[in-house]
This record gives sequence, C-alpha cells and structure tokens, in this order.
Amino acid sequence: FLPGGLDCSISFVSHVLGKVCIHGRQKEILGVLVPHLADLTKADCIWQRICWRLVECVPDRWMEAVVLGFVQRAPGADVLSRLLGNLVVKNKKAQFVVTQKVLLLQYGHSTAVLQNLLGYLSLDGLRRPLLIKVLQELLESWGSSSAVKHSPPEQQQYISKAILICLSHLKDPEIESCRQELLTSMLEGVKCHLDSSLPQIRRLGMIVAESISSKLNTDGPLLKFQYEEDAEARELKSLLVQTPPFHVPSLPDNDRNEKDASLPLLLEGKQKSDTAAPVMPAEESDAELDSDDDLIPFDMSEDKELKTKAPVYIRDCIEVLTGCEDVDKWEATVKALESLIRKNPAATREMSVELAKVLLHLEEKTCLEGFVELRQRAQVAVLTTDPIPVAQYLTSQFYSLNYSLRQRMDILDVLVLAAQELAYPKSHGKTEHSSAQKPCVQLLPGSDSSKDWRRIVDERIKSKTRRFAT
Repeated sequence: FLPGGLDCSISFVSHVLGKVCIHGRQKEILGVLVPHLADLTKADCIWQRICWRLVECVPDRWMEAVVLGFVQRAPGADVLSRLLGNLVVKNKKAQFVVTQKVLLLQYGHSTAVLQNLLGYLSLDGLRRPLLIKVLQELLESWGSSSAVKHSPPEQQQYISKAILICLSHLKDPEIESCRQELLTSMLEGVKCHLDSSLPQIRRLGMIVAESISSKLNTDGPLLKFQYEEDAEARELKSLLVQTPPFHVPSLPDNDRNEKDASLPLLLEGKQKSDTAAPVMPAEESDAELDSDDDLIPFDMSEDKELKTKAPVYIRDCIEVLTGCEDVDKWEATVKALESLIRKNPAATREMSVELAKVLLHLEEKTCLEGFVELRQRAQVAVLTTDPIPVAQYLTSQFYSLNYSLRQRMDILDVLVLAAQELAYPKSHGKTEHSSAQKPCVQLLPGSDSSKDWRRIVDERIKSKTRRFAT
C-alpha cells in the first residue's frame, strides 16, 4: 500500500468516502470496505492506523453518515474498536453522533447496533467515561415523566435496551462511584413508568428497575415485580449479561438504516403484553362486587365542588401557563387573566412583552370552552395596557420563522382589536357611562339666532365657495 516506506496522505480518500456515504451509497461502499478493513486490521497495527486516519480525515458535515455506516456494518464491538480507534474522543461531531443522536434522538436501530456502539465505548479506558456519561443521560431520559408520557413505546423500549447494555459493561468500581445516582434515577424512573396507563410501559419500568437493583447489589432485598415472562421480557433481561466481544451478532445486509426493521418485534411484544394481563373469572369478580353491596353509601347530595383559585399576580400567571401541570389551575388562570391584566396595569407593563410571548405560543391543554376567545382577549388586554413594546414585539414576530398560519392570523386579529379599543376607549369598561348624556352645544331659548339658522349657514357656505365658469 505504501511502497518504500513513503508517507502518504489519505485525506482525499476520506473525502471520497464521506461524499459517497452522504449521497446514499453507504451500504454499497461500506458493505465491501468494512469486511476488508476488518481482516487487514486484525493482526497489522499499521493498517489500524491507516483506518483511523481514514475516518479522522472525513469532514464534519459527512462524519455522521460514515460513523453510522461503520457502526451498522461492523460484525462486533471489537472490530468497531479496531476500525474507529478513539475517534469519539478526538472528534466532537463523531462524539455527538455516538453518544447523543443514535441513542437519544433516534430509536429505529436494531439491538445489534446498540451492542456494537456501547461495546465500542467500553473497550478502551479513554472511552469509558463516555459510557458512564451516556448511561446517566439515558437514565435521565428514562426517568423523565414528560418523556414517558409523550414519547412512543418503541422509543421507551429502545432506551431501556440501551440502559441494560450499558449496565452490562459497567465494572464494580464504576458502579460504586455512581451508586447513589443510579439509585435515585431508578426510584424516579420506576415511579414514572408505574404511573403510565400502558401495560408495556409499566413492564419496561419494572424490568429496568429490577436490573439496576441487581447491579447495585444492595444489602437489602432486591426489587422484584410480578409480570408476564414472555419473549420480550427474556430478551431484555438477556441484555444485562455481557456478550463476548467476538460473538456480537452481525447485522443483515438489507434494511440496516430502516426503522421498520425493529418494529415487528416491538409490535409483537406489545400485543403479547396487552394479552398478558390475568383474566379474573366472572364468578370471582361478581363475588367481590357483591361483597361491597352491604356498605352504606355516603350522602353526596350536598357536597360542593372545590374550585381552584386563580393566581392574583401576573408573574404567577406566567409560571402557571408555562410550567404548571395542574389542569384546573391552568384553566382558572386562562379565565381570569384578562381581568387581572386590566386591574394591574403597572405590574403588566413590567413584563408585558414576556406575557405577550407566552400568550402567542399558548396551546390548549384541555377542552376549555371558549379558549381561543379567552386567549385573544388577554392578548388584546396586554397590547392596550402597554401598546408600544408589545406592538413592536408582535409585528417583529409576524415575519419570523417557525410560526404557523394560525399564529400569524392571531397577531393580525389582536392588532386590529387593540387598535379599535384604543381608538374608542369608552367602548370598554363600565356600561353605565354609555347611558350618560353626551355634551353638546345648546342655544338659549330666547336667542334670535335660532330663528334663521339655515339662512345663516347657507350664506356662509356660499361666501366660502369658489365657482369656476366652464
């Protein structure tokens, strides 16, 4: 390859490799290149350095396609370690792809890809800190109540698999160093999963919590849940046992980049989990219901419905609208916001632009009747209370990016309604002022000027009118 021991730059080859991968020919070129490089680097350190330089010289804009192709095509974590070296330590783009994008932002890769990726991070002392960092971020996502509620079950299973594979690669000193963090994450995560209404999500939380508990090896009893032991549960538990480096299952040639490759197993597991709930016999269930019939029900006819109080400060309203999960309090805030703004103009002016921004991006969390009108009236109240900065903000946002047509139309409607209210300020407010008599000029009853007023007006018009003959 390098006759005579001459030095050679392979940056051109790296550029060609990156260009080919980014243009959709990743499978064709790496399907041939990776097996050859795996054989050449098995016993030759020179070829290892050549391969490392090959991937290190790939430009950052093409690095993701190349790294992902190597991860998918490598037959095992040890081969991937020989091919990439410490690329994730030297290149920030490669580190982002390996530790963030593939694990936290995507969820269509197969289990073999996760084993390759996390096994690669565990095979070198310089890369092991990244493995612990990845585990902490995965546990943070796994224990987030918002992520559990809004992410699809397939992504939850993907993250659970990654956590179990990370745990399989941790050594005892590393577990001791982060024992408290693992315990805290386990308690928070299992609570979020058990609160879910989906049986599959609850079972994932149970399996991961049991695995973390077994790894922590605390003095007390280990966590043990009761759930159906099916193929999906056995597959997840098998990931906790580290696979030997030379026996990581190879990837199939077709559909490596497709998300659908992992979905059949997920859907099958979901169907099994749905049918795994024990069915109570009809006689037993009827007996339990009959046992409660002897109890005397409470008299609830005079019970009053508890109403949530709305905030009394503008700052509290902003906090409720942006981060509160109490639906009743959120609805009460939306209903009372307009009147609160008009009653506290000084406090509104201090945070008028911030409040206008919150209202512009406010989405309906519940089926609140008249939500659109309530939000619009609150926006008009903010704009009329502090017209100049709020109007400048709304007009600047009208042509900004990432706004929907509905938001742009809301801006126009609010500007029109606020302009009308500012032009006719007496139209808003107490109704008793509208019935008051308007001031007007009245002539005295005995004045002589009231007799020939039409003649006087006509003479004035005639004297001030200029006519041109044609």
